[in-house]
Amino acid sequence: MINWSLNTQTILASLSIGLLVYYVIRRIRYRLPPGPWCIPLVGHYQIYSSVEIHKKVAELSKKYGPVVRLSFGYNTWIFLNENDVVIEALVKKKADFAGRPKFSSDDAFSDGGRDIVFSTYSPTWKLHRKIAGKALRHYLQGDLLENMIQDNMDKFLNKMAQEKEPFAFKNYVDLMVFHQLYTICFGEKRPIDDPEVKALLTLDEELITYLGAGFLEDLFPYLKDILPTAKWKKFLIMLDQLSDVLRAKYKEHVDTFEPGVNRDFIDSLLMARQEAKNEGDESALEKLDDRHLIQTISDIFLAGVDTTRFTMDWFIYFMTRFPELETKCQEEIDRVVGSEHPSMKHRNNLDYTEACLFETLRLGGVAGLGVPHMTMCDSQVGGYDIPKGTTVIINHWALHHDPKFFKDPEKFDPYRYLDENGKMKPSRPDSWLPFSAGRRVCLGETVAKPELLLMCANLLQRFEIRLPIGVKPNPNFRQLGFGTELPPEYKIIVRERNES
Repeated sequence: MINWSLNTQTILASLSIGLLVYYVIRRIRYRLPPGPWCIPLVGHYQIYSSVEIHKKVAELSKKYGPVVRLSFGYNTWIFLNENDVVIEALVKKKADFAGRPKFSSDDAFSDGGRDIVFSTYSPTWKLHRKIAGKALRHYLQGDLLENMIQDNMDKFLNKMAQEKEPFAFKNYVDLMVFHQLYTICFGEKRPIDDPEVKALLTLDEELITYLGAGFLEDLFPYLKDILPTAKWKKFLIMLDQLSDVLRAKYKEHVDTFEPGVNRDFIDSLLMARQEAKNEGDESALEKLDDRHLIQTISDIFLAGVDTTRFTMDWFIYFMTRFPELETKCQEEIDRVVGSEHPSMKHRNNLDYTEACLFETLRLGGVAGLGVPHMTMCDSQVGGYDIPKGTTVIINHWALHHDPKFFKDPEKFDPYRYLDENGKMKPSRPDSWLPFSAGRRVCLGETVAKPELLLMCANLLQRFEIRLPIGVKPNPNFRQLGFGTELPPEYKIIVRERNES
């Protein structure tokens, strides 16, 4: 017993001395960003365990400056909270900050880093993103996207028109967007109550809840191999279920693929890979096998579903909270679109509606904290040293609430994006970065913007959307985790605008 006690004390003393020496060496070698004191190994638990981490870090930046250092377990994370340091890192030093840290959950979610969102910067990643970008350009040619959106919207708007009592818009928009991305990615038009689509939506919501709450296995990776939590085991089961669906859809497309026939995004992806093969460099393409392409589909499908449905929920929430803005959008839609369906040809003239959408992307906190970056080499930002392999987080919430760029930042104001003639300004406020910037800028931005605008225009063209009589707007947002905010729960009533 005495020997065991002595050994334990020796181990703990050695560990403490080792940690002290490590931190002293780092402090001497690097001029690290400032941050509050924390318990070693535990880190800033009260911050990283909070669903309002984005707001807590923004508050810390008032004391420590725009670059804040925090400890998550034994890992050091750097948070960038102002536009100047974000642009320095992501644009001016984009190669330095283009990596992705390796987390257990992200690694499992991306089949070992075979996707575009979570995999780190590498020659394979560059090729993968190039082909995915080419696939999106294929997809946006012609009127394929707007026809899919219109067919899907008509189906759900007809169903909404039958509602006689107040109803939760979220229940409609979740299914609406899921059906939309289902058609975009897989080319299939399913009935509104299709059980497969509903099962996928339920699975997606469960995965978001799990990822938003975080895993011990991300802080202490060895747990997943030694003593995985029940939550982690359930997470892996759900990932297997999702992978089974994606693999089956992909195989169907490979088996029925016809060069020159573009049915959906998977076909666009196969066409882009075929073009790359025709250009040569077979050795590079060998790195981009079916597993990589399946993960690209997962990126577009799941990221597209969640950001789109959350943004649409926010948009309608703001329209019901500020009905005078809804009326102005409808006046513009009536003037520009008339009795036609909103389409891509109307996009450049729907300035006020698009400005309301841009303000929704700013104030509706779909992604308060961006996907983590990692330094590929020793670098600097804001005058501080950032060692190689450091996790760097962009605080989009802080950027979008910076009073230097957004006067009265809590106010919903679409005129921030309009010039004196009511047209969209050629450039956005510098601190407006909902799609991030640099080498890791959101791949789906080119699809997301027109898709969201057409959905908004379709809804407002057909319906007057209001809160139930006597119900006041609820200003209290819901927190999902890791900086994601959702609107409060609300119900709406709709009235057809073409009724006499």
